[in-house]
Amino acid sequence: MSAPPSPTLSDSALLDSLDEAFDLGAERERRMAAVRAQADKAKILRETEYGRVVTYGDEKRLVERMSNEKWCLIHFYHPDFPRCRIMDKHLDVLAPKHPHTLFLRASVADTPFLITKFGVQVLPCVHVFVDGRCVDRLIGFEELGDTDAFTTATLEFRLKASGVFPSGPIQLSTMLPAHLLATSRNQESDESDDERERERWAGKGSGGAGARRGKTGIRNGLASVGDDD
Repeated sequence: MSAPPSPTLSDSALLDSLDEAFDLGAERERRMAAVRAQADKAKILRETEYGRVVTYGDEKRLVERMSNEKWCLIHFYHPDFPRCRIMDKHLDVLAPKHPHTLFLRASVADTPFLITKFGVQVLPCVHVFVDGRCVDRLIGFEELGDTDAFTTATLEFRLKASGVFPSGPIQLSTMLPAHLLATSRNQESDESDDERERERWAGKGSGGAGARRGKTGIRNGLASVGDDD
């Protein structure tokens, strides 16, 4: 005796059951949101100097840029030196991985003042800056195995030790250099002092307890109170 035929679902019924088990609309929206996020990230990287290595040919602009940056590194290079091109290749890979760090490069011919100031004698030379101060430098390939075949991971590990690659959640306040953050805090403190001063004078002129009405004047730009005719 043959077994009874197994029940079957029509194509429409099968699709309906799939829709119930899996929200296609929500999944489509999630994927579209991911695509938009990637597009926005790519746009930001294109429109700013972060996420890529930027070449500066003006020494004055270079100094101004690096002094106002929280995390920054500069590769001093010579276009005819093969090892400088090797360093460029690895930095090009690292820059998109560390979008909060500014990657710069400058030719030694365009930066005579900085080359003299930092005593650059061996190329390639990478200087690391945190809060606008030079905190470390990488000269040649000696610390990278003294070989042209070092890996990008080796360079990344060495630079991370200098503190130029921030880790953990990044807040706006941590992205500001120390001197700019101090200026911002001083301005906030001044604004708070001014607000308290305005409240104090407003209280004097509001006729509160113990206050007596008197003539008002413009001497020193403030209302004179307390003296009767």
